[in-house]
Amino acid sequence: WEIKQKALPVFEVPIEYCKYRLDNGRIKTQILTHIKLKGSLNAESDDAQKIISEYLGKSDPKTNDDLKKILKKEGQKDPAVMTADGFLINGNRRKWAFEQLLNEYPEEKYKKLKVVILPGSEDPERPTVKDIAILENRFQVYLTGKSEYSKMNKALTYYTNTLSGITLEELLKDDPTFGDSDNKKFQQKIKKFKKEYFEPIKLMDEYLEANNTKGDYSRVSNRWMSFEELGKNLTSQFENEKFLVEHNIEKKEVGLLKSAAFNIIKIKDSSEVAADNRYLIRGLPRWIKAEKKEVLKIGNIEDVDEKIKDPEERDREWQHTKASQVINIIKKLENLSNRIKDQEDPLNRLSEALGKLNHEDLDQNQLEQMKIPDVKKAFKICQEIENANNELKSFFYELQKDTKNYKEKLKKKFNN
Repeated sequence: WEIKQKALPVFEVPIEYCKYRLDNGRIKTQILTHIKLKGSLNAESDDAQKIISEYLGKSDPKTNDDLKKILKKEGQKDPAVMTADGFLINGNRRKWAFEQLLNEYPEEKYKKLKVVILPGSEDPERPTVKDIAILENRFQVYLTGKSEYSKMNKALTYYTNTLSGITLEELLKDDPTFGDSDNKKFQQKIKKFKKEYFEPIKLMDEYLEANNTKGDYSRVSNRWMSFEELGKNLTSQFENEKFLVEHNIEKKEVGLLKSAAFNIIKIKDSSEVAADNRYLIRGLPRWIKAEKKEVLKIGNIEDVDEKIKDPEERDREWQHTKASQVINIIKKLENLSNRIKDQEDPLNRLSEALGKLNHEDLDQNQLEQMKIPDVKKAFKICQEIENANNELKSFFYELQKDTKNYKEKLKKKFNN
């Protein structure tokens, strides 16, 4: 045990006796989806072991191929770790790579895996479920300072661990990237972690349930960043009274606005309006401010006929009949918000400039303490400010006169 500085022997165990672990964070999305759609898996069975192996093989082809090359050239340097009943906590990918190499090159060196075996059920030092979860985190996260898992798989791993009764504090307390002797700072990091990793997962759960695909995480595995943006830019703000007032949002509209976001995330091809759905989600607060009722229209776009039960068929039908409605409203919202931005930005900039000129740093007591060379520079800057101001004043004076020339310019600009 590394944390206890306790040495354990390394054994060479035939790979057929080293079993893949079902609770593998690297393929958490695929396993949870498989269980939801096809039923539970018995990790002891040959069928389940084959399924896990296939998911591992597909999880990161480039990295897996590199691992095979390293093991072929250098052999296994670091031992794997497994429980006394043969399930690998660390070393699942190495077992997969050895099996692939054995199929290609039937050599003796690929038939055994070097492993450390943790104490069994009769031993007082046997690991608990919590110990195993923390140990996996150390192997995958703590040693390198970053996880090998995708962000979504990492989030699901931690989230399901907390649902099983292991606190996030226990999982992260000895992680050097999170642990902190100052409890207040540590709790702040825990709060930040939950916001960054757990909020998107909770939103995914809501989305999947709303689309009758509860637990099918593979369906949204390429939408992680969209859910991140939704949590960060919108749903986390729904408890902020100032945000609600500024965006004219009523409490009763929160659910419909979330439905609008889900419909935007649902679009498969957003190329007409954005390179990626997450950019659309990022624009939601701006659109709500520009024309909330149009955003609510997106939320009111219903799902397809309930008689269609197959998830794939339902999705195809929605993309065919509903996606274009969402995209057309988005185009309208983008035009409206850009027009408002064009009109408001000059006022915002002028207000900022005035605010800076009235700043306390420009108080007379502060100015009197300036060095003489700085006073000369300040005087020159004031002259430049005055010149720029005079030009602006002259321009706005002409606009106020409302001459035909300026009317035509504005007309042309907004007609375009």
